[in-house]
Amino acid sequence: MSLAKLKKGNNVFVKKFDENKKLYHDLVEKGQHPKVLWVGCSDSRVVPEFTVNADAGDLFVIRNIANIIPPAEADENCTSSVLEYAVLHLNIEHIIICGHTGCGGINALIDGTPKDSKIHDWLKHACPTQEITKKPDSDSLELVTIKENILFQAKNILTFEYIEKKVNQNEINIHKWLYDMHSGKISFFDEIDNNWHQFF
Repeated sequence: MSLAKLKKGNNVFVKKFDENKKLYHDLVEKGQHPKVLWVGCSDSRVVPEFTVNADAGDLFVIRNIANIIPPAEADENCTSSVLEYAVLHLNIEHIIICGHTGCGGINALIDGTPKDSKIHDWLKHACPTQEITKKPDSDSLELVTIKENILFQAKNILTFEYIEKKVNQNEINIHKWLYDMHSGKISFFDEIDNNWHQFF
């Protein structure tokens, strides 16, 4: 996409903005009150608001390579500051950790990256590939790793004491989702049967 196209795109958005003046006016005057924190991948093909048809103000979003949440002891300020603001100031009620098929970050994790790269340092917080065992006739190694990484990040997020406390008090629910780029459908991990299911 060219810069010129982006500029023209803003003109299109302004027209839609005018059509939804009340929504945007309320967001300015009353502030934001999202109930959902979305932890997703930076992949340009996967836009959270598009995948769930959300309006402005519905989602508070963290996006990074491979939808990673470094554990509390990693002392990583960018992601942890978003978590803190979302949980302690916005009082969100749901945290969605959403990975996606064809994730470049996960493929880099599987294939390996130069040890002196920032991507290598970042992927240290992803699901350890050596812990993944692929069973015959199961998903591809890529898809298994993507799914396991979502579950791994759900564990990482509980290393933050204030989040763990709210989860234990049923003030926050954590959801593990997988977006399929081929179909647009989202699957969720069911804690009851320890399996993935599509919504529809």
